Order: sequence, then structure tokens, then C-alpha cells
Amino acid sequence: MIVNNVPHNEVALRILNAADTLMAENGVQYLSTHKIAKQAGVSVGTIYLYFKDKDDLLNQLVIYLFGQFNQAIEKQYDETLPLFEQYRALWLAKFEFMSNNLNIVKNMYQYESLPQFRELLRHCFESEHLPWNRFIKRGLKQGVIVDLPLQILYAMSMKVPQDLIYQQLSLDKVYSQQLIEDVILRTWKAIIV
Repeated sequence: MIVNNVPHNEVALRILNAADTLMAENGVQYLSTHKIAKQAGVSVGTIYLYFKDKDDLLNQLVIYLFGQFNQAIEKQYDETLPLFEQYRALWLAKFEFMSNNLNIVKNMYQYESLPQFRELLRHCFESEHLPWNRFIKRGLKQGVIVDLPLQILYAMSMKVPQDLIYQQLSLDKVYSQQLIEDVILRTWKAIIV
């Protein structure tokens, strides 16, 4: 089980955000506590008040970002809506979160290389309280969602918003709202019976 012991005071959050920004600009391989401290406007010693070492800082960054993502999704999720509308709300919430957190999109492949990421991802797919898992469970019970592993259903549908944001960044494009709605419908069709 993942224990969220990320410090949540202003200084610790500045340190985490500085690490995330530098990772997006230069890559994880060029991160150092000195660079992170400078970016955060703190001393190197201050980093060690909150994090054991750089690896701990990066692992806590991943946990912090997962927490921020799940809070944003939870706020938009309404279980009283019809199943498609629940799906659309989840999809749009992820698209909005990723649009508002471009460093996450830029850094995703780097996060995935961190050991904590894999453990956290497994935990998320096993956790019954997260909106996506509750949505799928409800869809399976209603006979609407195809009976495939949770992570496969996620890859076929909810990974798409992140990929579209990445394409917009990489190709310097902005996809229209109509195109987004079409993609939502197509990805919905991919996971229903």
C-alpha cells in the first residue's frame, strides 16, 4: 500500500514544484539537489529537512502528483449521472487536469521510469475507491462495459486525453471542442459491449 507522507507545507511544495519544472526543462538525468534548491529559492539543507535524498524527493513528487490528479478527478465525478455522462466527465476532467499541468504531460515518461511510479500505478488499479474503478465496476454490473482488465480499459480510453495534450504540445496544435467530443464518443465505444 502507498503511504502518502508528502510534506504539504509551502516550502516542501515549492521544492516539489521546482523539481517538476526542472525535470520538464532539462530531464531527470540533469536534476541535482543544488539545482532544485536554487529553483525553489531554498538552501540545499532545506531540501533534506523534507526529503531523505533526491530519490525520495522524486518518489514523493510522483505521490503528490497522483494525489493532485485524483482530487481533480474526484471533484468532477458524479455517480448519479448516466454511465456515458460519467465517462465523459471523467475524460474531460483528465483532459482539463493535463491541460492545466503541462509539466506532468512533458514528464510522464520520466515519471514512469521511477520505481515509485509502478507501485503507485498498481495501487491505483487495485483501489476500489478511485472514481475510474468505481465507474468501471458500475458499468460491468450494468452490463455496459466490456469485461477486460481495468488497466486495459484505461489504456483504451482514459490514456487518450494525456496523449492528445502531448500531441498538442509536440505538434503545436489545438484540437477543437468538436474533435474532442468525437474522440470521447469513439473511446467510449471502445470500452462498451
